[in-house]
Amino acid sequence: MISELWPQLNNTDQAMIELEEGDLIRASEKLWGSAAQALKCLAESRGWRHDSHAQFFNIMAALRDEAQGVELRRYFDAASQLHTNFYENWLDEVAIRERASDVRQFIEEIDLLRNRD
Repeated sequence: MISELWPQLNNTDQAMIELEEGDLIRASEKLWGSAAQALKCLAESRGWRHDSHAQFFNIMAALRDEAQGVELRRYFDAASQLHTNFYENWLDEVAIRERASDVRQFIEEIDLLRNRD
């Protein structure tokens, strides 16, 4: 189960080390990976499919009403931009730092939802 591995799958701290070392691409992908794994943990706990990028967007749509007042979609969009940055390398360090904060917030909110179940 993914949720049992969550402590090893959350690489946000390592991403910040990569960022400090100037490896913007690796930092971006580690941040995206951490957000994706958090979402997979929640989906798994609810019996939802989580085996594709399309499923991530379906999960986010399912969470829309539940996460009222939370900027969950914006946080997820920031994580998704980091994933694109892994391939395109278009974000600068400041932009990645801003999105890193969003990813940390996304993970916190997803963990709250998962722990409510």
